[in-house]
Amino acid sequence: MDRLILYLISRALFNCAGLMLIPLFYSIYIGTDATTGVFGKAMVITLLAAVFIRGKSAQHGDSLSVTGGAAFLFAVWIAISMAGALPYYLSGQLTGVSAFMESLSGFTTTGYTNLINLNDPALIVWRSLTQWIGGGMILMFIATVLPAISGIFGISFAMPVALKTGIISLSRLKKNTRRLTIIYSFITICGILCFYLAGLNLYDAVNYSLVIISTGGCYFSGTYLYNNFWFAIAVSLGLIAAGCNVIIYWQAIKRRKTSILKKNFQNTESRLFILMILVLGLIIGAHLFSCHYYNLADSLWYGFFSVALYAGTISAYPMEVLAWSDFDKLILILVAVVGGCIGSLAGGFKILRLMILFKSCANELTRTIHPDIIMTSKIDGEIVPPALINRILGFFFIVIVTIVFSILVISAAGLNMQQSMEIVLGCLTSTGAIMFFHTDSATLVALPAVVKLFCCFLMILGKIDFFAFLLLIYSGRNHLLNQRW
Repeated sequence: MDRLILYLISRALFNCAGLMLIPLFYSIYIGTDATTGVFGKAMVITLLAAVFIRGKSAQHGDSLSVTGGAAFLFAVWIAISMAGALPYYLSGQLTGVSAFMESLSGFTTTGYTNLINLNDPALIVWRSLTQWIGGGMILMFIATVLPAISGIFGISFAMPVALKTGIISLSRLKKNTRRLTIIYSFITICGILCFYLAGLNLYDAVNYSLVIISTGGCYFSGTYLYNNFWFAIAVSLGLIAAGCNVIIYWQAIKRRKTSILKKNFQNTESRLFILMILVLGLIIGAHLFSCHYYNLADSLWYGFFSVALYAGTISAYPMEVLAWSDFDKLILILVAVVGGCIGSLAGGFKILRLMILFKSCANELTRTIHPDIIMTSKIDGEIVPPALINRILGFFFIVIVTIVFSILVISAAGLNMQQSMEIVLGCLTSTGAIMFFHTDSATLVALPAVVKLFCCFLMILGKIDFFAFLLLIYSGRNHLLNQRW
């Protein structure tokens, strides 16, 4: 393995160990001695692992190749998730595989949990922190590593200022990470303040801010908050902002140009994202009212709020969703599959890619009628490069094949097709709440270890884009072919 990859993994582990101080000190503050020991042991083990890996990364290089970037994306998720699993495992809450899945679900902001009834406040804070760390890492990867891997299939086209591609330098990683951490932390603090002013206590405000900003969403408050108007408004606005192209926010601040920020809310993709929330929210609201679930005002409110949550691929949801009809659940699943804008923290296929596919299909229909016509696809006045269309077509095909194959694998554990489909889509779109639509938590916890590890693979795959994984497979194949046996 590239020594620079080991160096970057050691830095991630050092940061992970440092953040364990937060639940450690909190457990000391509330007087839970057992949890204090758990986080103390977990931090020491993580630090020792980081030191060991740092020792192996002596005389590392200053840049990563495209293949090295893909390898780093896979390796770093696994490394920090193993470290993040230690508190769950050492506390006796979960077995090794379940603890790893819990940790990876947090870091990938999937939001699935084996511990719905978790009562330890310090462990709850750690679960929220893993989601917050994961959201920051995804933001950093979008801005630095992923553009180098074939332009992330659309993100470079969507940017008003081009992202750097090609070789991934260590200096660029450090500089961008520092800037993004400042912006991300500032937004999180603003979220805490907004939730606190909405009437939440400080503990709930901190946890909700950590999981909402990162689009993880896995936090269960003892107080029912979805009828809190100001809380719901704050969450909805935050999700709309997170579902738009967040890298444009960073570029606008970095270059001090408000025109860049203004463009983000004027482009077609952002408008379609907001329109999707309004239209589908109205449809669900009208259906809930017609089925006599709630009165008209509550039906519309639940409709818009739920669609905003799933458009941001966040796993927080009103518990009533589980009692809704399959029509409403299917719409929410489709919303999560579409996801937010490209370059956002939300998962899913992304709206820009669907726009390009629809325009490409429309052009092919026109060419069928007029074979000699020369056509180009345009979005917001910009011509979509043919190479980008081909990449997205390939991306879409691989997504469909992966979904079908994964449903077969999950169904081998004894689940029906609907349950298997929801688990697969929940993992790939980073929307863990989908898994609970027709499968109870006891069944999910009882899944075989092999199936849980496969779900972990799908969670990583949904975050790094499929071609990064294929790039690793292709590189490994070439290495084996060129190896002298």
